[in-house]
Amino acid sequence: MELNKVYHGDCVDVMKTFSNESIDLIVTDPPYGVNFNKSKHYNDTKEHVSEKLNIWLSEMYRVLKESSHVYIFIPTIEVDMWVSAVKNKFNFKNLIATQMYITNRYNNDNFGWDLQLIIYASKGKAKRFNAVDWIPASQAWINDKRNLTPKKFTYKYPSFISNSIARANMKNGNSRKRIHPNEKNEELIANLVKMSSKEGDVVLDCFSGSGSTLLAAKKTDRKYIGIEQNEEFVKTINQRIHSFLL
Repeated sequence: MELNKVYHGDCVDVMKTFSNESIDLIVTDPPYGVNFNKSKHYNDTKEHVSEKLNIWLSEMYRVLKESSHVYIFIPTIEVDMWVSAVKNKFNFKNLIATQMYITNRYNNDNFGWDLQLIIYASKGKAKRFNAVDWIPASQAWINDKRNLTPKKFTYKYPSFISNSIARANMKNGNSRKRIHPNEKNEELIANLVKMSSKEGDVVLDCFSGSGSTLLAAKKTDRKYIGIEQNEEFVKTINQRIHSFLL
C-alpha cells in the first residue's frame, strides 16, 4: 500500500491489496444507483450498485481500523438501500444533511431536491470527535454571564449543515465550472477529516472523482490514498494536488 497516491483501477481490486485495519478514516462519494445519466464516467444503474454495494462495504470495513469513522455521501431517493446496507456492516451513527444544491425547479407536489445526505458510521464503538473550529457559537451565548468560559466556536455538531457551507463550485461567492459532475465541497470534507482523524493519519477515498477528499486530507496534514477508475480524473486529481504543492 503506497501512501499519498491515487490508484487507477477498480476500488475492490485495489483495496484487496491493502492490509487489514490499515486505514484511519474513509470519506467517499460512490455511485448512488439513481441512473444518473449525465456522465459516462461510471455505472450508476441501480442494478449495478445493488450488486456491488455489499462488496464495496465489506472491503471498506476490512481495511478500516477499529473504532474509526466512515462518511459516505448517499442519495435521498435510495436512502433506504444505503442505510440498510451500511447497518449490516458498520455501526450506523447518524445521517447528516447539508444543503449542497441550489435549484430553481418548481415542484407543485413535492419539496425541493436540494439536500446532500451523508452517512456517518464507525467500525465498532466510535472514537470521540476532535474539537474543530467549525460551528460558530451564538454571540448571545458568548456574552451570556452564565457562560464562564466563552468560546467563539461550539463543539456540538448539528446533523443539518446549512448552506453557509458553499457548493463545491463556489468560492467567495463566485461560481466556477465543476471539475467533476458530482464534485463535493472540499471545505465540508476538511472539517469531517479534522473531526475524525489526527495529523499523519491515513484517509481513504475509494471513489475519488475530482479529488476533493484527497486535497482536504493533504491540506490538513493527513496522508491520503485515492482510488479512481477513470484515468482522466486520476490525471485531474494529480494536477490539483501538484498545483497545491507549488
